[in-house]
Amino acid sequence: MDLLPVKIDCLSHLGITVRDLSASLDFYTRVLGFVVRFTDEQDGWTRVGLEINGILLEIFSPHRASSSSAGPDPFYPKDLGRPKIALTVADAQATYQRLIDAGVAPLCPVTTTRVSAFFFIEDPDGTPIQLQEFSGGRRRVADLFA
Repeated sequence: MDLLPVKIDCLSHLGITVRDLSASLDFYTRVLGFVVRFTDEQDGWTRVGLEINGILLEIFSPHRASSSSAGPDPFYPKDLGRPKIALTVADAQATYQRLIDAGVAPLCPVTTTRVSAFFFIEDPDGTPIQLQEFSGGRRRVADLFA
């Protein structure tokens, strides 16, 4: 089957893992002028959403990915960290199936949370790309914290 391009609605956000969350937060806010939109503390890691001119950057404290017999951790598809480009799609499950049918191997199955359904693929250099469908008419991760 020929692969037609995935229909991308918009850029949801960019995400990177940083070595020192405090130093990175200071750099992005003081030096570059980003504004903190949200802080989300989880068990063993923290993410901070920063915004400037409609661009949302999530910075993550280090978090070691877990793996199990069920496959890679969908929240951390790489061994360490969470660098990613997150793109919004209208239907994550249909996009996932279409990519599989075309021979593209996702890094994990579609994972559903209370706010979205998503999965990861990777570019030729191994950069994770999150294809995400939000619930409730949302289009970007920033919409979750509006």
